[in-house]
Amino acid sequence: MASKLSIRRAQVHVPNTCAWCESVQDVNWYCNDCQEALCDRCFEGHQRARKTRNDDVVPIKEANKLGEAVLPEGCKTHRGKTCDLYCSDCDIVMCAMCFTKKHKQHTFKNIEEEIVSQQQYMQDQLKILKSKSVHFNDNLSKRHEMNKSVKESVDVIRQTVQTQRQKLKAEIDSIADAVLVELSSLVEEEEKSYQQDCKSHEQTIKEIKQLIRGVEQNAEKMSSTSLVELTGRLRTTIPLYAVTTKIMLPRPPHFMPGKLNADQMKSMIGYIHVDQLKTEDLRYEKKKVDSKKVSQISTFRVPRQVQINSICPSDDIHAWMSVFSSNELIKVNKEGKVIESVNLDFNPWCLAVTNTEELLITRCDVSPLIHKLSKDRLVTRFADISPLVARGISVSDSDEVFVTTHTTTIQVLNMSGERIRQISCGSDGLSIVCLTTGCIAVTTGADIYYCKEMIVINKSDQIIHKWRGELDNGQKLGKSIQCDIARDRYDRVFVPDYNTNQVYVLSGNEQQAKCLLDKKHGVTEPMAVRVDRCGHVWIGCYNGTVHVMEL
Repeated sequence: MASKLSIRRAQVHVPNTCAWCESVQDVNWYCNDCQEALCDRCFEGHQRARKTRNDDVVPIKEANKLGEAVLPEGCKTHRGKTCDLYCSDCDIVMCAMCFTKKHKQHTFKNIEEEIVSQQQYMQDQLKILKSKSVHFNDNLSKRHEMNKSVKESVDVIRQTVQTQRQKLKAEIDSIADAVLVELSSLVEEEEKSYQQDCKSHEQTIKEIKQLIRGVEQNAEKMSSTSLVELTGRLRTTIPLYAVTTKIMLPRPPHFMPGKLNADQMKSMIGYIHVDQLKTEDLRYEKKKVDSKKVSQISTFRVPRQVQINSICPSDDIHAWMSVFSSNELIKVNKEGKVIESVNLDFNPWCLAVTNTEELLITRCDVSPLIHKLSKDRLVTRFADISPLVARGISVSDSDEVFVTTHTTTIQVLNMSGERIRQISCGSDGLSIVCLTTGCIAVTTGADIYYCKEMIVINKSDQIIHKWRGELDNGQKLGKSIQCDIARDRYDRVFVPDYNTNQVYVLSGNEQQAKCLLDKKHGVTEPMAVRVDRCGHVWIGCYNGTVHVMEL
């Protein structure tokens, strides 16, 4: 606006007395925002005060760049006339003749009034800009600090990895050295046995040769007495050299090389774990649950067009799905296109993704087994929780695996599949989901589908909240039917219900749930639900239809 007004300025006298304490000593500062002179002591207070700490305070010698008066200028069209009017419609300054000829029907003001108004506007905008500058400077500073922190963390991790590498190498060298020492010992024992056996055989051969030589030399020239003596000697000596005795020769050693196990070696080296985003850093904003404002991103049906058991988003676009009576695990995008499929030798039930992007899978049949799908698509056994049965499964941010067992026991495993503790949920546990706070939400009931209540258990394994079907519209569910539940990054729990064609949402310790869906969405018989990293809600239905919703 100032450029359009073509304002010229005149300097104003800067006072040499402190505006705060009226001191004339050390008056070295001037606030361009307050247009006040300050002494050194009051300058410090001015910098600390909440309302003035972001003001533009400069050395008093530089104060002449503000504290200026705006003077009206001459009209370039009508010589000798002063531009003392302002046309609000055209946003220009003008003289009286300009007004009469071109702007008579327009809204106008006296230029002095407009200058005051625009000066105030500039001051207001200046404060806004300074506030924004502080905000972005703060963000930039935080980003610098985070970049430094990430690099420092990476350096530490590199050193740790190298240390683990050296430890693993040293352990392998130690094992290999022990095998080589054992081989050397075998060689040493064999050499001793060899020397003993050879010495014995050589002595025997020497004695036999002597007998042969004696017989050959004396057989024809012997007297009868000598002959009898020699044959008698042979009768007693030859049996000593029995050749029918089987000689026990040592067998050469064999080496059975061990099989390389990449998973075990990875677990020995360790894994990189990236902390989850904090609430203020989430990729989507928390939106109020309002069924009338929920919009549908897409709707599609899975190829088999049967009940969706579980949905597990793998990123912002894709999700893994298990479907009823199918041994095929499929990965689809938000438009329903099958991107990938994995054939299993069992029917998958519930899916959960780990922090290392591997997939944990429970089975539809009554089984204690939990399987793992690695990133290179190898299916291995993750755990066996016999005699319990694995049903619902969820992985916490701290890498603990929680498994419901259709009993009062919830089994807790580590990422190696080892049992580390168990929790009691008071009734038969069905679906389960880990919250960002470290708590878990569990549906309980009498059958694998029928949920009578949902409970929240804290990190001390205590039940801190129960929901028994109360709704914010005053109604109450007797029970709900579903395969799987979910939560978003704000720990709102999503519970689908086959009976009412609805997905219910509970936030915090609310006693009443909100309805996510409106009749216009056309969702029927929902069985499974998940929320992806964009905050989009994936709903899998009994007939194989999938709806992707945005709050």
